[in-house]
Amino acid sequence: MSTVLNPSAVIDLPELPLSALHSDFLAALATTPLLLEAEPGAGKSTLAPLWVLQQAPAGQQVWLVQPRVLAAQALAQRLAQLLGEAPGQQVGYQVPYDSRMSADTRLVLMTPGILLQHLLQNPTLDDVACVMLDEIHERSVNQDLAWAFLQEVQILRDDLQLVLMSATPDPALQQQISQRIFAPGRCFPVTVQYQPAKQNARGFPEKVDEQLLRALQSYPMWQSSCCLVFLPGWREIEDCAQLLAKQFPTQKICRLHSRVGAAEQLMALDPAQGPRIILATNIAETSLTIADVTLVIDSGLARRADYEQRTGISRLRTARISMASAEQRRGRAGRVQAGHCIRLWSQDQPLAAADLPEIRATDYVPLALRIAHWGSPAQSLPWLEAPNALALSFAQQQLQKMQLLDEQGAITSAGEKVSALGTHPRIAAFLLQHKNTIATPALLLALALHFELAGDQDLTQWLADAEQELKRNRHWQRQQKRWLSVLSLREEDTAIDPLLIARAFSDRIGFKQESGRYRLNSGMSVEPQGKLESNWAVFLLINTKPKSHSGIGMALQLAQAQQRELSALSQALVFKQQRWQEHSCWTMGGVVIDEQFQPIASAALGAKLVAHIQQIAREKTVSHLSWSDSARALLERARLLATQGVLDLPALDDASLISTMPQWLAPFLTESTQLEHLPLREALAFYVGYEHCQKIAQLLPDKINLPSGRSVAIEFTSEGSAQISAKLQEFFGCEQLQLGDGKIPLKIHLLSPNGSPLAITTNLQTFWQQAYPEVRKEMRGRYPRHPWPENPLEHQATALTKRKLAQQQSPG
Repeated sequence: MSTVLNPSAVIDLPELPLSALHSDFLAALATTPLLLEAEPGAGKSTLAPLWVLQQAPAGQQVWLVQPRVLAAQALAQRLAQLLGEAPGQQVGYQVPYDSRMSADTRLVLMTPGILLQHLLQNPTLDDVACVMLDEIHERSVNQDLAWAFLQEVQILRDDLQLVLMSATPDPALQQQISQRIFAPGRCFPVTVQYQPAKQNARGFPEKVDEQLLRALQSYPMWQSSCCLVFLPGWREIEDCAQLLAKQFPTQKICRLHSRVGAAEQLMALDPAQGPRIILATNIAETSLTIADVTLVIDSGLARRADYEQRTGISRLRTARISMASAEQRRGRAGRVQAGHCIRLWSQDQPLAAADLPEIRATDYVPLALRIAHWGSPAQSLPWLEAPNALALSFAQQQLQKMQLLDEQGAITSAGEKVSALGTHPRIAAFLLQHKNTIATPALLLALALHFELAGDQDLTQWLADAEQELKRNRHWQRQQKRWLSVLSLREEDTAIDPLLIARAFSDRIGFKQESGRYRLNSGMSVEPQGKLESNWAVFLLINTKPKSHSGIGMALQLAQAQQRELSALSQALVFKQQRWQEHSCWTMGGVVIDEQFQPIASAALGAKLVAHIQQIAREKTVSHLSWSDSARALLERARLLATQGVLDLPALDDASLISTMPQWLAPFLTESTQLEHLPLREALAFYVGYEHCQKIAQLLPDKINLPSGRSVAIEFTSEGSAQISAKLQEFFGCEQLQLGDGKIPLKIHLLSPNGSPLAITTNLQTFWQQAYPEVRKEMRGRYPRHPWPENPLEHQATALTKRKLAQQQSPG
């Protein structure tokens, strides 16, 4: 057994595969960040935090970040037990709506969201010796953001240790971190059985609960085993629990989900409970260890929220898991002995290799606010994968409309309060409008949105359901108390002010159509749940359906000035009446509320026009600008020479060209410049330089003379290559054809006499030796009137037939 020294005692720790690397791990802590790559069963979450705690300076804490609430609580319980204590002593945790900590706590488990709140309130993490990010491969947006912030913290505090832990780390993370330790796991063999869904009598596939029942009955030892069942969500967990309880009333069934009580969750994790069926979502995939599981039944499904940047709506989607997830789930059956895994899909079912990072499909509004609160520009943060720039810009505009960011994009005092409120910025913006008092229905509405209370009824019934939930749910009660305390508000029994809701949800204001549905600015059409008579309505909750949307709406009566205040402003440059003007357009619900055209002063035109062109280039790439043939040819030639290292030229990639447009393009823009006729050739030549342009023309001419004497155009592709096409016979007698003083490879498309492609080569000598004999054998019978000599290097290059060539060569 290995040991860890604590202030009170020497504690025995279990012997796990990672134990052999104790000394290596402690030595590596001297230069972090450190990436601990540990296979399942290695003991990284058990041993590494206690080893770090052992060497942490007195008075400083170690923070261990787990991606899920239940995992953080369960691991805190496990680590505290190893120290012979209960959570809240040396080991504690801090998660939403629950905390077990004391003055003695030195190892704190928390979720990424809690870590981000700490970082924003205390950017240097005073009194923290080490931050450990566990299960970093899950790539939640909060994990990605926390890792980016922590790298900046370490610049200010070189004594802060950073440890990242994963069984399957992201390749981008492996590139960022050079200091790595690999620990083999401990996993017994797990056999795999596939059991796809059957068709019922009506031709529909059987439901997941029926599949589960059949899977259990196919495994003789299931009643004496601990069985872990992976299901996509709460509805499926409940359906399976009810069917199993009906079929096997004496079997112990545990649900592992945030909706069930702590006692049932602990029973699911406790091996002392003996044989049992544990119904769980993907929370048990990596974050939780259930030691005695020997049978895994995997639905192969997971439920995820896909956020649509265009509409601002999250759509819950049940989808196939990745192969990486399937393997993680399978491995859960082999922790203590050989196990068995039943997969409820066909062996032929294709699975993606891995899940996509959440940052590709998430609501950017909370992300944009946290970045602004941190203070570093988004583009300067050391991301694993940078957020989409356009989506982030749109989120910043929404925050400015909520007055959480100022016009320069800096966080306002109201924006800083959002961290203390612990909710989505949209809900916070609604709460922050209240001064001294808040209507009870308004508070219920905010709670219902915060806890994502589902609803397919009208607003009145939805708020009634929220009132009942508040009476019984301690999480709701704690959040209500927190908001009232932070904002110094008291409740009063009055009606909701619709205008306050409209200001926080302005992008969800709709205009009534003839169909009775309401059209939003995003183009989405929403059917109100319940009757609404007004022309305008704001939708608090939108339910997505396969082919339509419905929502809980509130009627709005808006004066013209209020419509202008709530509408979305878009500004663009337009060439109108033979001059550039700024077009400002206010729209709401797909309706133009107001618009203005403002002529642009000559002094300001250059900067505005360049910014407009930069935006087009960012959205559509530089190649979508109005390049003339000569301008495009210059760009492609210059890029080719720069790529091959022939000329030392300014940066010519899209990002560099866009960012430097104020220097190279702006001087050539005038009041009469139009987007269809941008002076890109002149501007690019100025950017590259006169002498370089002359050299480019010399090294890469427009045309090249073939061995046959004919001149052909050289094509320069956007992929960075030069190529020509001509009949094979025109290259006889030639062993090499090159550009740029022999430094630029020339791709030669060799054609048959009728112009069909025969071969592509950059080395004629090799082609004549290796490929030509086979081409000759096949082609000379098909084209007998053209020359196909045995030795092409001794034949005259020509585009003529044998007869015409002979006539040309005869004396008379």
